[in-house]
Amino acid sequence: MSSARTNLEKLFNPSSISIIGASAREGSIGFNLVQNLQISGYAGKIWPVNPKYPEVLGLKCFSALEDTPEAAELTLVAVPAENVNDVIRRSCEKGARMFIIISSGFDEVGRHDLTHELLTILKQYNARTLGPNVFGVFSASSNMNATFGPPQVRRGNVGLISQSGALGVALMGKSVSDNIGLSAVVSLGNEADISEGEALEYLGQDPATEVIFMYMEGCKEGRHFMEVANRVSMTKPIVIIKSGSSSRGALAAASHTGSLAGSDKIFSAAIKQAGVIRAFNLTDAFNWTRALANLPLPTAEGTVIVTNGGGVGVMASDSAERYDVKLNDNLEMLERIFRPTMPAFGSSKNPIDVTGQARNEEYGLALKASLEEETIPSVVGLYCTPATMDVLKFANTAVEYTANLRGKKPLIFSIIGGGSVPEAIRILNEHNIPCYETPDEAMSAMGVLYKRWKWLNKEPGIPEEFDMDLKAIRAIIDAAHEKNQTQLVESDCAEILRLAGLEFPKTAIARDLDEAIKASEDIGYPVVMKILSQDIVHKTEYGCVKLDLEDEREVRVAYESIMAEARRHFPRARIEGVTITEMVTDATEMILGFSMDQSFGPVLMFGMGGIYVEVLKDVSFRVAPISKQECEHMVKAINSYPILAGARGKAIRDLPKIVEAISRLSYLAMHTPDILELDINPLMALAKGKGCKVVDSRMTISKVQRNKNMEEKA
Repeated sequence: MSSARTNLEKLFNPSSISIIGASAREGSIGFNLVQNLQISGYAGKIWPVNPKYPEVLGLKCFSALEDTPEAAELTLVAVPAENVNDVIRRSCEKGARMFIIISSGFDEVGRHDLTHELLTILKQYNARTLGPNVFGVFSASSNMNATFGPPQVRRGNVGLISQSGALGVALMGKSVSDNIGLSAVVSLGNEADISEGEALEYLGQDPATEVIFMYMEGCKEGRHFMEVANRVSMTKPIVIIKSGSSSRGALAAASHTGSLAGSDKIFSAAIKQAGVIRAFNLTDAFNWTRALANLPLPTAEGTVIVTNGGGVGVMASDSAERYDVKLNDNLEMLERIFRPTMPAFGSSKNPIDVTGQARNEEYGLALKASLEEETIPSVVGLYCTPATMDVLKFANTAVEYTANLRGKKPLIFSIIGGGSVPEAIRILNEHNIPCYETPDEAMSAMGVLYKRWKWLNKEPGIPEEFDMDLKAIRAIIDAAHEKNQTQLVESDCAEILRLAGLEFPKTAIARDLDEAIKASEDIGYPVVMKILSQDIVHKTEYGCVKLDLEDEREVRVAYESIMAEARRHFPRARIEGVTITEMVTDATEMILGFSMDQSFGPVLMFGMGGIYVEVLKDVSFRVAPISKQECEHMVKAINSYPILAGARGKAIRDLPKIVEAISRLSYLAMHTPDILELDINPLMALAKGKGCKVVDSRMTISKVQRNKNMEEKA
C-alpha cells in the first residue's frame, strides 16, 4: 500500500467519527453532517459533540470531546474559526490524528495567522487535515457521507475532487440528476494541509474509482501535481475543469480560495502533457465524464454514424472533423453490412441513413449490425423523433438490441426532439449508454474517448541527454553574479547557447567604428549591426539594430546612428560596442525560450517569432524536461506549423534541427536553475537540411546563486 493511500485511509474509511459542533437544529451544518452519516448507512461509531444538546438525531451527544469513549479515527470540526485550533489541539491530545475542518474564516478572509497556528499544531502531533473551508468527504466504499451536501448520492465509479465548496455540493446534486454514480467526493477548501495532488493520488489507487473529475481554481504545487496526474492518467482518465482562465477570472479565483491561479496557458500545457483532459464548461465536463465512466476505449479509428435523419447526420459529420473523430469510409463493407437493414432509398454511406420511415426495429437492426461488425471500432447513434413514433419505445428498443453487445466497443447516442425525449435520454443513461441532447455533444464525447486512446498509445519517449559543458556555463553565470548582473550581456548569452550546442551566424564584437568595419569585411556583406549593452533589452524598438548593411559606407552610417539612438534613449546605459552578425536570409523567424514558473518550474516556449510575437501569440508551451517526441508535438501545436511544413509550395524548414534546438533548451533549463528566463528571438529556421540559427537572445539570471553543486553535476 502506497504512502498516499496509507496517509489518507482514515479520511475515507474511518471506523469512528466525531462531529465537533454537531447540532439538533434542523437545517444547520452540524445537523446535516450527522443526518447524512445516518442516511448513507455508515456502520461505524458516530459521536456528536456539543454541550447544548443531550442527543442529536437519536445519538448521545457529548458535552466535550474529552468525554467521547476514545479518539475518533476521523474528526469533523464545525465550530467558529476562532475555536478551531483549540479543538484540534485538544483532539490531538486525546489521540485523534485525522480531521476535516468544515469551518471557514481562515486564509480566504485573510486570517493567515490562524492557518499558521493550525499547521504548527498538526506538525507537533503528526496529524493531518482536510480544509479548512470544506463541505466534507463522501466515500462509497465505507457508506460514509460526511458532508453537509445532498443526503442521497448515486453510487458509481466516478471520484469527484473540488476546490470550491458550494460548487462541489452542486456537482454532487447534478451527478444524481445526470445519473452519474460517485465513488468518492473530496472537498479541498483552502488546502492548508492535504493538497489536490494527495487527493488525486489516493483516488488514483482507489479500486472503486475508475474516472476522476476535478474542479480547480489554483495549483500551489504544480510540478508535484503534474507528476501525480501523469501516474494516475496511465490507469484512470482525469477530467479537469479549471476556472481562472481569464485575467478577471484568475483574480476571482485567488480571492475565493486564497490561492493563486497562475498562468492558465502553462497549466493547460502541463496537464495536457500528463494526459489530463481539460473541459472549459460544466456541460462538457459531465458529458465526457459520463462517456469515460461507462464505455470502453476504441481500439482503432473509423467511427460509424447510424441515423434516421440526413440533416443530423451531416451535423454529426461536421462535428466529427472538429473533434478529430475519423469516420469509416470503407464503402464496400458499409454497403454489405447496412443495405439489408434499410429501405432502398436509404444510404449506406457513412453516416448510415436508415431514413425517417424506418421503424424502431429496423433502426435497431442497423444498430445491432454496427456493433456486431468487428471492423467497426465505434458507433454514434442519432435519432430524430418522428411525430408518428414513440421515442420511449425507441429508447427501450435501443437498450434491448444492444444488451448483449455493449462493452465491446464505444456506443454513444443523441436523441433530438421534444415531448418525452428527456425521459428517453434518461432511460439510456440509466442503462449506462451515454446519451446526449445534440449530435455535437455526442461526437464531442466520442472525441474524448479517442483523445484518451491516442494518449495511452503514444510513444512515451524520454528526455534526451546532451554532452554540454555545464561547468563552463556555470563559470559564465558565476562571473555575472560577481558583477551583480541579472541581465547577461549578449556575448555571454550567446556563449552559453553555443556551449548548449545551438548554431549561430558568423558574429564578431566591435568596440569602435574601425573594428566594426573590419569585422563586417571579415564576415562578408550583408551584415547586421546591434548595440552591445546589458542595459538595452529591446533594441529594435529604439533604433539600435540595423539590418542588411551592404558595404563600408552603410556600416559607418549604421554605427553612428545606433550610438546616437542608444545615448538619446538610454543616457546612463553601459555601452560596450556593437555586434556584427552575418545577415541570415531565406529563413522563417521563430521564437524559442524558457522561463521559471513558480509552480511548475522551467517552462519551454516555442512559436512564431520576430517583432509581432506579442501580437500574434502563436506559441506553444511545455513543462521541461520533455522528450524528442514531445518537442515534435510542441512544434506541430502552433497554428503556423503549415508554414514550417512547406505550405503553398514554400520551402520546408529544417524541422529536425528545430526539434533538436527545443530539446537542447529543455536539457539546459533542467541543469541551470540560475537562468530564470531565456528568449531566443528570432531563431532563424532555414530550409530543410540547412539548420536553424540564433540571431538574437537575452537571458535573465537569479540574483543569488541557488545551486552550489553545479560543478559536481557537470
